[in-house]
Amino acid sequence: MKWFGRQRKPGGEGQEPQQDGLQEVREMLDPYHHRASVEDGGRLIVQPGQVLENITVAMERLDIDINTPISIEDDVATQDELVGMIQTLGLGALLAAHVVNTAMRIMSARYPAELVRRPLPEQYDLRQLYPLTFTDREHETARKIFNERAARTVDLDADDLRSRMEPLATGQQVQVVLALFFMFGSKVGAMKHRTGIQ
Repeated sequence: MKWFGRQRKPGGEGQEPQQDGLQEVREMLDPYHHRASVEDGGRLIVQPGQVLENITVAMERLDIDINTPISIEDDVATQDELVGMIQTLGLGALLAAHVVNTAMRIMSARYPAELVRRPLPEQYDLRQLYPLTFTDREHETARKIFNERAARTVDLDADDLRSRMEPLATGQQVQVVLALFFMFGSKVGAMKHRTGIQ
């Protein structure tokens, strides 16, 4: 999986800026298209429901094929979309809850409950598995959220996570959401290896 590597080019390639903008709006309004945002005169307009759907689809793809290449920027959510949802809309706790609830739904459907519910131990560190740059605070916040959801039989909601997420700066909340996504991927990989389930 790669991080935020794609740079947006105003006007697209070979198109007039106005035509490209209209195409982006059409894509965002199309319920069958994955576009979750458009830029409007320097402002980013985000469709939160589509961002959540894109996260779900990427997680399902990862579970189906752990080796599938997933680009955070192209397949999950752009950095601008995540920042917009957290900074402008105040939805950092909702994003975190969505990732862990989706993770538990996907894992519970395919893997033994004792593995799914097993907490990530204190020594677990994503940064030893992937070349990631989470701070200790970001990583530990994500690990605690992941474990909190694994210990419950019902979904977390945004209110359950506000006390953990809201004290963090926007960039830190983005990192926690991404860490949760990667924790899901690493746990699925470990369970596939342990069980032989493909």
